Amino acid sequence: MTTKFGLQKTLLLGVASILSFACTAQKTNITIAELPAAAQSFVKANFPNQATSYIIKDKDLTETEYELKFTGGAEVEFDEKGNWKEVDANRSTMPATVLPKAIADYNAAHYKGLLVEKIEKKHWGYKLEFTNDLELEFDNSGKFLRIDD
Repeated sequence: MTTKFGLQKTLLLGVASILSFACTAQKTNITIAELPAAAQSFVKANFPNQATSYIIKDKDLTETEYELKFTGGAEVEFDEKGNWKEVDANRSTMPATVLPKAIADYNAAHYKGLLVEKIEKKHWGYKLEFTNDLELEFDNSGKFLRIDD
């Protein structure tokens, strides 16, 4: 009886060890040339004169993400296909070309003079943060939804 229990316990510990090892994310430094093509195009179009501080490929069992930081402080996160997920200017000026046109137009009409610090893509749309910490939410087409408290 104790042998059977001991064997089950050993198997369970073995499976748990394998799973914990397999679930560990692998982070590696890469060059801009190793980013997906969409990410490379985004960087060239929106940050053409900024040098990169580092680019990390973060791979785990379910997804791969890329984290890019520029020497000026701005950071961009990309998904596995190279689509941007988040752009954070980190208290500097966000390039106007990053914002979808409908959102840029809305900001120009309603929040003229405020500088965008961060934009995130969510499953429901976009979350935008100004340098004064005011946050706005937009749907996927860029239509204003609400001020986020």
